Amino acid sequence: MGKHEDSLKLYLRALSIRKKVLGSDHHETGDTLSELGILCSVMDRLEEALSYYTEALKIQERFLSPENLGAIRTLNRTAFYYKLIEKPEKAEELFFRSLELLGRLAEKEPENGKVLAYTAGTLNNLGVLLSETGKLERAEEIYGQALKLQEKVYGKEHPQIAQTLNNLALLYFQTTRYEKALILYTRSLEIMEKLGKTEHTGFATTLNNLAGVYVQKGRNERALELYTRALEIRERILGLDNPEVAKTLNNLGELYRIMGKHKKALPLYTRALKIYESTLGPSHPDVGTTLNNLAGLHESMGEYETAIDLYEKALDIIEKEYGPEHPYFKITRNNLLGLYEKMERSWRS
Repeated sequence: MGKHEDSLKLYLRALSIRKKVLGSDHHETGDTLSELGILCSVMDRLEEALSYYTEALKIQERFLSPENLGAIRTLNRTAFYYKLIEKPEKAEELFFRSLELLGRLAEKEPENGKVLAYTAGTLNNLGVLLSETGKLERAEEIYGQALKLQEKVYGKEHPQIAQTLNNLALLYFQTTRYEKALILYTRSLEIMEKLGKTEHTGFATTLNNLAGVYVQKGRNERALELYTRALEIRERILGLDNPEVAKTLNNLGELYRIMGKHKKALPLYTRALKIYESTLGPSHPDVGTTLNNLAGLHESMGEYETAIDLYEKALDIIEKEYGPEHPYFKITRNNLLGLYEKMERSWRS
């Protein structure tokens, strides 16, 4: 409900009671400390979050068993904390530590469904981290292990399997293996449709990602159909002014630009820009990216002065956020330089 201060008071009261009644070293006390860590992360009280996680883990590790996986939850949560503060090496270390503990439990009870499910979930989390840090071959291997375990625990059709399929499909997309990405995204959609999960943000995300594959394959009409459906779902669930809605508006605008339908693209980019500026602030990187896209559209329409102004605004935002060596900055700068060269050639002719 977003009432974080109220939640904090209740967790602290629960912690106080558990310490008095059960003791400071009881596993339920550790569980409350771990929940406090999550809440403080959400509230951007990061030092407190880490302190709670550390205290929780010291307690929970002593009670680790197939029936009590509190330590595994806290290790995963702490890994996400380090991912949040951009320390991926530490996050990776914690995910592997979690897998090591799960491996010990699996040796005792190889067919324990709870242990297998947590192992699969941790593998999936690790796969996302490895993929984001460019370790794509290792990430692909980890996703494969996660899927194998998930199918063993849940069968062939389960939301967790759909999520891992999405993650692996994204990896295939990033490595230009579009046919493999197409197969996995399609399978993920089929699972969610069978489970009745079509009015869900995850379903919309998969539609959006699958549309991106069809764009790369040149099947623009199919991509248009999927983007439109994704947009309708996101607007219904998230509201008209959500950043996720803006993402799909951006994608739709880009598709229309590719198709040469500039008049249809322009209002989509403009609306996406307004959403980002109002929800994320005028200096957010997503604003810079949208300005770059909008500049490209005006360039395609022959409106060069407007395009230059937008490229320069985009560069200013992206440089402040990422610096001049970041790929986004270089792409936008090259777009601007390319426009100047185009204008110079036209003057010469």
